[in-house]
Amino acid sequence: MTDCPGLCNRRARQARYAYEDTITAWRTALDDWEAADPATRGDRPTPPEEPDIDWVSGDPVWCRRCRGAIRVALADLENLAALVAAEADGHRGRADDSDKVRTTKSAPSPSPAADHLDELYGFLATTEADWREARGYGPRPERSRGAAARSIVIAWLLERLDDILNHPGSVQFGLGVLRWQRVLQHLAKARPPGRRKATPCPRCDRRTLIWEEDRELVRCENSGCNRVMTSTEYDAHVEEQAGRMAS
Repeated sequence: MTDCPGLCNRRARQARYAYEDTITAWRTALDDWEAADPATRGDRPTPPEEPDIDWVSGDPVWCRRCRGAIRVALADLENLAALVAAEADGHRGRADDSDKVRTTKSAPSPSPAADHLDELYGFLATTEADWREARGYGPRPERSRGAAARSIVIAWLLERLDDILNHPGSVQFGLGVLRWQRVLQHLAKARPPGRRKATPCPRCDRRTLIWEEDRELVRCENSGCNRVMTSTEYDAHVEEQAGRMAS
């Protein structure tokens, strides 16, 4: 059984990366120690202790929570794309009736939003084509690009999503769906509200920290501060605060 590649293991991956960084630093220190004069080099550097990391297992690839998040995100793409398209109305170039998935960029569109929607459709259509080939369904029907084609391909993928997410090759697709949800939320100015954190901000000392899940950052809402931290930095701040209270 593999570890789930979704956001559920974000902190576990960060802990693993931090440990790997300390291992690299220890090996460098060890090389310097071995090359130094034995009479003056002091004690041998102690290797860092491997952390006890709890990983969420996939079932078989994604955990139940992340499977649900991907399904919600895929369904959400249609509404978000409609909001983005409404913002882009009047700025599009001539519609392209070709259904080929674009692999190279031509001249940029007058509307960056239109370019994003075109790239989104290419991502979805490519996934449909790949899954049809993997399952022997035959070639994907040609459709003109646009809202109707986007709705059709999203509905097609949703109907088969459980089987797709059970496939070992679904990692890039699942992460891509979650990424596209964040991209469209940003373009449509529909980013979900952040969750309030109880620990005061390390800069302004106010209880104005929120967790922005789509950006995976902790941000201070105090306009005079605007401190931004990664989850690792915030966890270290919480531990420091707990240590001060215990002393």
